[in-house]
Amino acid sequence: MTAFTVEERPERPWVGVSTVGELAHWDQVNALVPQIYAALAAAGGIPEGGPIYQYHRMQTVADPMDVTVAVPVSARLEIGEGFETGALPAGRYLVARPEGGPDVLGRVHGEMWQWANAQGLDLAVDERADGIHWEARTEQFLTDPQTEPDRSRWVVDVAYLLR
Repeated sequence: MTAFTVEERPERPWVGVSTVGELAHWDQVNALVPQIYAALAAAGGIPEGGPIYQYHRMQTVADPMDVTVAVPVSARLEIGEGFETGALPAGRYLVARPEGGPDVLGRVHGEMWQWANAQGLDLAVDERADGIHWEARTEQFLTDPQTEPDRSRWVVDVAYLLR
């Protein structure tokens, strides 16, 4: 089982693109990452880490989901048309940092929900007719695939905002 912690986190500014993506076509979502880094560099911005996928709404893993692909920055800044700026909210987060990249994320999310329930933690999530809505559910890739091509060694910071 994955190790979990509860962490107090400050607000985290980002620049990125909101989109609707399907797991079957996730390559289209991933294609936004180099575009965001290039626009950030062109605007003179400096990334503060690897890409963040912030999930907003999902019904099932087979359905399209609302997601923002973002790059963390030290302060909010505008990087050009077609790009957004925002911030992950400050607060307490349930966090896991599994090794295994995208291949382990489905299992880790299931374990996190079970562990949160067993610990009496209240995830900042609302279940509605059109799916599950999160205040902040993120996956940040901490390992650079350019320096570590073995996906089984990639570390991902998975975090859920708590109420």
